[in-house]
Amino acid sequence: MQELYKPITAKHGYFISGKFDQFRRNIPYSAIAHALQKLVQQLLGEPDEQVQQWRSRLLTALGSNGQIIVDVIPEVEFIIGKQPPVPEVGATEAQNRFNLTFQRFMRAFCAKEHPLVIFLDDLQWIDSATLKLIELILLDEQTQSLFLIGAYRDHEVSSTHSLILMLESLRNQGAALQEITLTPLTPEPLTQLVAETLHRNPDTVRSLAQVVLRKTEGNPFFVGEFLKLLHSENLLTFDAQQLSWQWNLAEIEAQNITDNVVELLLRQLQKLPEATQQVLCIAACVGSEFDLETLVIVCEKSPKAIFQDLLEAIQAGLIQPLSDLDEDLLVQEYKFLHDRVQQAAV
Repeated sequence: MQELYKPITAKHGYFISGKFDQFRRNIPYSAIAHALQKLVQQLLGEPDEQVQQWRSRLLTALGSNGQIIVDVIPEVEFIIGKQPPVPEVGATEAQNRFNLTFQRFMRAFCAKEHPLVIFLDDLQWIDSATLKLIELILLDEQTQSLFLIGAYRDHEVSSTHSLILMLESLRNQGAALQEITLTPLTPEPLTQLVAETLHRNPDTVRSLAQVVLRKTEGNPFFVGEFLKLLHSENLLTFDAQQLSWQWNLAEIEAQNITDNVVELLLRQLQKLPEATQQVLCIAACVGSEFDLETLVIVCEKSPKAIFQDLLEAIQAGLIQPLSDLDEDLLVQEYKFLHDRVQQAAV
């Protein structure tokens, strides 16, 4: 998905993304609000003249209902200013008003001169409110220059899952949908992947690749984690004299290495210091993305101490910083590299 970023921005478009969280399924609009929050932050970084243009465009689109959007995406207030409260109405009318206001909000960002691409990950955990909102947006004929991309694990949704029912409803109503099924890596590309990783000729790694394929079933994420595990267990080592990677297939075959990705990640987590494990467990409960300030409050430790604990997880390739070092030489924002890591941490 990240490969889309460059061609989109080259055409003056915007690319934003959000991720549904299995531990925050009770929070409506969480992923799409997070994605649009990032978009607003991008806009706030633009020259003042452009920010004023966005202010005018959004105020025109939202009218007297700006506070409805500010309640979901607080950063919008930095563009449109303080908004008057909206009148209280019944539940059904309030929901209809919210949906209509959100549609107008979306239209403001979608234009031929600056198309908008939204990527929503892990749709298998989507909430019903977001489903309804997405359906309304995709069926809105006035919303143009919008490309919505969603990803989900098809083995975790049944034919009666609300996501599948919505997709069927969209098709029946003439929405333009295209599905791409991502299949596991087959032997040849997996062999190529292992060969390039180890800087070896494909013919020399075929036996190793067969073991990797058998253990990972061709899941690309699992392949990477499995190779990391072999390295950490000294089953895959770099020979400094021969300047090449070495391994012993018999030793690898003899090891009781799980073919379950969560168990594999648990094994990696258990190698971390106890303090790091505890911090990651709390971070996983916060969400797929988390910040230093929240962990400091919950863990009742200093920012520096929490940061040092998180460094161990960064070096292990389990989490990734989302922001640069601040003036105190600390990183404030992070994310789990994969929801399987978050799942294992919990």
